[in-house]
Amino acid sequence: MDPYKINDDCFGNSVLNYHLITTALEATWPNEGTNVLFLGEWCKLHSKKELWSKYNSITMPFHWDEKDKLFNDYQSLQVVYEKSLETLTTHLNLIHGEDQTSVYWRNIIGPWLGYFLQMVWDRYESLRLAFANYPITSVIMVGIDEESLIPNDMNDFYRFFGSDLWNQYLYQTIISFSNPDIAKKKEESFVFPKKIRGAKTLSPKEVIKQCFHWIFGSNAKSDSYFFISDYLGIKNSFLLQLKLGQFPKRFMEEEIPEFETNQELRRNWDIDLGESRFEQIVSKLIPNQIPKSYLEGYKSLKDHPSVKRWPLYPKIIFTSNSHIGYDLFKIWMSGKQQNGSQLVLSQHGGHYGIGKFSFHEDHEVTTANRYLTWGWKDPQHKNVIPSVCVKYGNQKKIKWDRDGDLLLVQNSMHRYSYWMYSSSQSSQVLDYLKDQFTFYKSLNSEVQDRSNVKLYPQDYGWEHERRWKEEFPKIQILDKQKQMKQILKTTRLFISTYNATTFLESMSLDIPTLIFWNPNHWEIREEAKPYFDGLKEVGIFFENPDECAKVVNQIWNDVETWWYDKKRQSSVTKFLNQYAKKSENFITELSKSIEVGSFGSH
Repeated sequence: MDPYKINDDCFGNSVLNYHLITTALEATWPNEGTNVLFLGEWCKLHSKKELWSKYNSITMPFHWDEKDKLFNDYQSLQVVYEKSLETLTTHLNLIHGEDQTSVYWRNIIGPWLGYFLQMVWDRYESLRLAFANYPITSVIMVGIDEESLIPNDMNDFYRFFGSDLWNQYLYQTIISFSNPDIAKKKEESFVFPKKIRGAKTLSPKEVIKQCFHWIFGSNAKSDSYFFISDYLGIKNSFLLQLKLGQFPKRFMEEEIPEFETNQELRRNWDIDLGESRFEQIVSKLIPNQIPKSYLEGYKSLKDHPSVKRWPLYPKIIFTSNSHIGYDLFKIWMSGKQQNGSQLVLSQHGGHYGIGKFSFHEDHEVTTANRYLTWGWKDPQHKNVIPSVCVKYGNQKKIKWDRDGDLLLVQNSMHRYSYWMYSSSQSSQVLDYLKDQFTFYKSLNSEVQDRSNVKLYPQDYGWEHERRWKEEFPKIQILDKQKQMKQILKTTRLFISTYNATTFLESMSLDIPTLIFWNPNHWEIREEAKPYFDGLKEVGIFFENPDECAKVVNQIWNDVETWWYDKKRQSSVTKFLNQYAKKSENFITELSKSIEVGSFGSH
């Protein structure tokens, strides 16, 4: 049975007409009692249940619940991405009077372009399936100040894509292009709030930090190495630079200026990315949505005062994180790379080398001259170099509490999907939560009484704490501000529930760890399966919450004996050597990885 197809039994025995609701923006909702089609669970805020439950409604299944569709869509979108990059390279060169290659522009606009195409595709595909399978007769559109939705830069873009208003704008634009006749316009108009800028009161600690970065971020013009957002911490970063023969420097990301919008330039910018309806919609959206740092602010950033303090002819540029969101750095770095500097990127979190696919990983491997992993290999790319884990590669094991508590570490995702990788997407968070509740219910009462839940730092509107408290009123939820290392010292057993950095950290610190997740959402690549099979064999990794909870109940009173079993420890060591490698000669090994290795072509 087609999951999207409506049937005669939805509201009795006859098919009804529907008003389409695309977001949680209530100004677009009809009067109570209307037959409503919610485009997805993201429309229905948990705290607003009293409101949305008054409608005669159905909620459309999420299109990426269909197995393999996420990966197949990603592969198709990569083709569109490459074609779009070539087109934008030509256009941006003309606009800015440049003669740069697509390699140059990929470094600068690539992260935003990938995110944007993937997000627009999800909204487009949801609407396509809705109109193909449901008798939709109306949708309310509101006035939106489009200029207020133009991001200043990539970091500013993060403010927009999780919001109801920005997504409402996308849905309205797509509907206006494909199904304009059903729209009912409302007088109500919305403006996206401006980012708060200007002077702010700094704490003494922040003042000291800024002074430190100023002192150790000057006189760098003749330096051969440039380090920024390296994830090493001050001590290791300084030791590494000394090992490389350079006086240590420390740079921090700065807020870039707010640029004025050139409406005439954007209005007259005509792009043609292809003949498909999706490509036509994207062609219409890009001139209205491309960040100002790539258009109006590009030349200003290229000559920004900060970059004049940075090296003139760096041999190596090293970062773990600034290559995605920090546009000032990206423009400078891309120019230096074109002139012969080597861009060395280090893996900056979990999932890399493990997940079936990831846009971030693909982008980083494509743009880096050398890409340093935390231990794993990639025979298909000569520029991928197995190295040490920059986060945990020289951290000492910590003393955990044999009589401590259970720690259940949680994940969350944006309500509206964003960049694509093998993970839970959008409303699949609700399936993820069901697994968490199943796990907790399956623990015996003694363990439940000693269990702590650590929520993800960002909630993204899913209201995790509220849902947990409604399900389990006595559940102990930890303060989000509490540092993980503090918590780990009082932890007897660490439960990781998604494919990211958490279990790499806990196992690296020698905290007894169990892992479970839905394999249909958190798919792993073929090369990683033997290592996870090894964890399965020794009862550490599970694809079912009940099975994981069963083991917790069995080992709770003697976790130490279970964890330090020789076979189990052997499996953990083998796994960590592949995905979070440690080294007694951490600085020496990392310096060799940065300086020596095969150079990949782009």
